[in-house]
Amino acid sequence: MGKIILVLILLLAVTGVGLYLANSSESLFFDTAPWVLLVAAGVGIVLGAVRGLRKRKPVIVDGMVIRHGVGSFVAHWGSAIGIFTLIASGIILGFLFIGPFAKTAAEVVFPLNMHFIGLAVTLFAGCFWAADFLVSRNYGSLVPNINDIIGGTLGKYLLRRKWSSEGKYLSSQKSAFLAFIVLGGGILVTGAIKVAAHIWPIQASVYGVTTYIHDILSFLFILLLIVHVLLVVVLGHWKAFRSFFTGKISEEYVEEEHPVWYEELKRGGG
Repeated sequence: MGKIILVLILLLAVTGVGLYLANSSESLFFDTAPWVLLVAAGVGIVLGAVRGLRKRKPVIVDGMVIRHGVGSFVAHWGSAIGIFTLIASGIILGFLFIGPFAKTAAEVVFPLNMHFIGLAVTLFAGCFWAADFLVSRNYGSLVPNINDIIGGTLGKYLLRRKWSSEGKYLSSQKSAFLAFIVLGGGILVTGAIKVAAHIWPIQASVYGVTTYIHDILSFLFILLLIVHVLLVVVLGHWKAFRSFFTGKISEEYVEEEHPVWYEELKRGGG
């Protein structure tokens, strides 16, 4: 728990320093320091790969399942801090029918630099997770199959049918993961084109279409994020939520809510 608190403080401190620099700068980071984004992604990849190679499998200790390590915390909450920074700055800049709240060239500098900081943090955490995920090769734990989508998500929540084939991640979580990856990937690609416009000349029509697609995908991502949070609140998944802070969850809860994963743990897998 102590390590997790230190990591949280570090993540918030780095973001805070970045936002302070963003507020005090008169130049755009996208113009003056685009290399920072590559460094953030590169460091995330290296650290994530190391974590994936050294990561231990979840185990049951004294009635508790050691579910998340510090690395999971970095990936989840680092991405959360970066994404919420991106959303806040995006709203200030304006997209689709929202805003803009920054109306002059001078007013745009801070939210754009804020967007840069959010992107750097998200790239670090996202690349950390991706490298860890790929190196670990445990794709089935998080990538949904057709049964997860139809039976474990649509059938369980919309049709209220019984569904007990839950692994480490609920079928609905796996389905949400797929949706986040698709939308996030589209946002990343269109965002990369917009960043490239600060380095190379891009036709105004191409930039305009790219911005429109970027905004639509961002709006859908925000809606999905709201649904994701509401499901945690409405369905009462607080024990699973707390495990992202404590790293542990009770064996009894795992046996009841994640029976497939529980059997894997009992066999020494997981």
